[in-house]
This record gives sequence, C-alpha cells and structure tokens, in this order.
Amino acid sequence: HAHHSVSNNMVPGTLVFCRVSEHVFTTFFLAEFIFRLKVHGRQYYWPLTCSDRRANFVDAILVILTGVVVTWIVPLFFLIVRSDAYKPRLRALTLLRAVRIIRLVRVFRKVPLFREAWQLIRGLQDSMRTLGWTIVVIF
Repeated sequence: HAHHSVSNNMVPGTLVFCRVSEHVFTTFFLAEFIFRLKVHGRQYYWPLTCSDRRANFVDAILVILTGVVVTWIVPLFFLIVRSDAYKPRLRALTLLRAVRIIRLVRVFRKVPLFREAWQLIRGLQDSMRTLGWTIVVIF
C-alpha cells in the first residue's frame, strides 16, 4: 500500500527514472559479478574457504536473487502469463539490496582518505540508541 501511494505522488518521469536506474544498476552489478567470476574463479565466492569470502558469497546471492531474478526473470515470467500478482511479494526482497551498502562501509574503514567520513559513520552508529529514544519521546 505504501509503495502504491508513493508511486502515485511522484513527479512525472521520476518513476520511469527509478525503473530505468534499477535495470542499469542490475546490469552493472551483474557485470561486476561476471568479471570477478572470470578473474578470480568460483573460489572467490565460495564461503567455506575464508571468512572474507562470506561477504562475497552474500554479495553474489544478492546480485542474483534481488537483481537478476527479481528485476528481470520474475517480471518476464509474469508478463508471459499476464499477471501482476508478484509485485507486492517481491518488494521485500528488493530491500535486501541495501545490504550491499555494508560493502561501502568496509571501503571507508580501509582507505585513509575516508578517515573523516568513517568517523562520521561511527559517530552516527554510536548515537543510534540515543536517537531512537529521542524519536520515541518526541512521538
């Protein structure tokens, strides 16, 4: 219901931009996955060999499941059978894409150039409990 009301209140063209962006990003993520698979092989994504590989495995699952399957395969299937019944159920899976942001946090931690940004992120993380209680008290 919330997605429907937000979609109806968007500026014309914004919804088209979001849909096109979804396909563009899915294409880039899939290309990255394929290039890494070609360069590093399957062991790069195998989670049992190294603890760092678990993140790669989760990343691969997110690209395949929430990217390729949810963005391309399922809509194509339901287009063929002429149904829109899949849309509400798959919206929750697209939220899993936010997990990919965790990969950026790993970059922030390791690159000295982003030291100040990392400090800001840590400060926000450390203040989340206080901010949560502040919101509860206000509302």
